[in-house]
Amino acid sequence: MEAVAEGLWDLAEKQEESGNIGAAIKCLEAICQSQVSFLPIIEVKTRLRIATLLLSYTDNVTHAKIHLERAQLLLKQIPSCFELKCRAYSLLSQCYHLVGTIPPQKQTLKKGLELASSAGEGESAKLWSCNFSLQLANALTTEGDFQGAIRALETGQQHASEMKYPELEMVFATSILHVHLMQWEDASALERAVNKCDAIWNSIPEDQRQCCRGLHLYNELLHTFYLLRICDYKEATNHVNILDAALEDDVQQTEQVQKLSAELNKVESRLLQPGLQQHKKSELSEKRKQIQQELHKFEHPKLGHNGQVSEPSSFGNPKSIWKEKLELGPPPLNGEWLPKSAVYVLVDLMAVICGRPKGLFKDCAKRMLSGMSRIEDLTIW
Repeated sequence: MEAVAEGLWDLAEKQEESGNIGAAIKCLEAICQSQVSFLPIIEVKTRLRIATLLLSYTDNVTHAKIHLERAQLLLKQIPSCFELKCRAYSLLSQCYHLVGTIPPQKQTLKKGLELASSAGEGESAKLWSCNFSLQLANALTTEGDFQGAIRALETGQQHASEMKYPELEMVFATSILHVHLMQWEDASALERAVNKCDAIWNSIPEDQRQCCRGLHLYNELLHTFYLLRICDYKEATNHVNILDAALEDDVQQTEQVQKLSAELNKVESRLLQPGLQQHKKSELSEKRKQIQQELHKFEHPKLGHNGQVSEPSSFGNPKSIWKEKLELGPPPLNGEWLPKSAVYVLVDLMAVICGRPKGLFKDCAKRMLSGMSRIEDLTIW
């Protein structure tokens, strides 16, 4: 039966790659609904994968929650499986967050933190502790418990520092700055948070910064919010210019990826044509390989602090980084993301706020129209 499950997993992955999410879910649910029993570990992996697809591509949170709760019941029968248990806690917490039920979310995260703590001082345990700490901070912020949120974030930042993982440490530093900006009670603590972000970002090697697009934008947005709040319009304008340059680069690379993807689809369609001569088939196969290699250059792999490529936090292929989501953190924190369209609109708004005191009304009008156009496009979509 394991071979049957693996076959259905592979089929589901191919359906997901083709964008047929409904078909992918049906392939996986065939395992869960089978009259013949599979091993508990197979059912757990399948249900976690279904939940991941539902949360990534649909609004069906209730269905995802049912699969996760069933997976947790099965995991209680299995003594080990630390990674699977942590994934289940993390995904279930996301479900509670999406439906706005904070108390059960906090309870789930505390269980996850207890599990990570009991696993010792290994890297995997610390990474999952970082995951749960960040989600707990978000839950506490929703409740208005800013000090509790900062404590949770400082715990995660400490773990990241112990692992000498600056990208991960930067996630927590920017999140701490965000909470301070929301609270705005201690000006000196806020300034320290800004300086901490600068110090950590500067410690990240240049080539690794290229893999942190979402984190770079998040950091620049927070700095601009801070500078506008203290009325330093000159420095805020510099940060808006940095944001504009980063977004322009994002547009160009996204267009390149879309062009290559369209070309790849054409090649694959021609390869499926019947009666294709062998030499032509070989040419098309080589061309497909070249395009795939070009696309791979844009798929910035998530690098761990030791330079190794990290595993994804979900089963199956995650959403493309060139779509709507800008991930903030490396796995297993890549559930945290910025909506790309909202970033574009915010940058337009900040440009208006910076330009208005200087009397740059024409430029401000252009940016206002740009932002409104993006909002209307989102509404239509």
